[in-house]
Amino acid sequence: MCFSATASFTSAAVLIPAGLYCLKKSSQIDQSYRAFVLLPFMFGIQQLIEAGVWVSITAGDAHATHILALGFLFFSHFLWLGWIPYSSYLAESKPGLRLSFLLIAIFGLLLGGIMYAPMLFNPDFLNVVVVKHSIDYDLKIITDEYVSQQFVTGVYMVIILIPLLFSSDTYHRIFGRLIAFSAFATWLFFDWVFLSAWCFFAALITLYIFFMIWHLGLAESRPGAVT
Repeated sequence: MCFSATASFTSAAVLIPAGLYCLKKSSQIDQSYRAFVLLPFMFGIQQLIEAGVWVSITAGDAHATHILALGFLFFSHFLWLGWIPYSSYLAESKPGLRLSFLLIAIFGLLLGGIMYAPMLFNPDFLNVVVVKHSIDYDLKIITDEYVSQQFVTGVYMVIILIPLLFSSDTYHRIFGRLIAFSAFATWLFFDWVFLSAWCFFAALITLYIFFMIWHLGLAESRPGAVT
């Protein structure tokens, strides 16, 4: 598959309206999903930013490329590490799991801060290049001296997947399985640009939430539905 500005713009054009629909309809469903339903819109914004990265690379504007790449990485290396576990926390009904997911969200934000904050003050920590028609965010992380980036990636995936896969909420578990499959497929076929490719596939997978909201909206609108 060839990734490009067109692919990113197209995914954003689909996800942002779908996300706005989810936001509009979210007031009609269980409010424990209020963080979960924001994911399509937020991933759409991330894809729009990456489209900007493509445009700036094509234009040869290194400064704009760096700024936009930082915007993309704000989502991938900071926000998702807290937001996704937090969405599971809000939707969780079992006290023990709920506390665990909250702690994972807090740990995720701490790890995200450790990875992301230094990039803001050290331009040489981030190098953006195109490899085989895909964007490669070549990063330095302050933990590189102590552990490999492969290990950090493993911890990252645990933070994202454990709250989803072990949630007592069916919608979160299904979403977690889809995300896990996309991560494995990306590692198998696009390992040289894992970050950009996985975020692209994960963004498309958030369309599942659109269909979830649509399905729940239909259930609520049926005569005799229990609210």
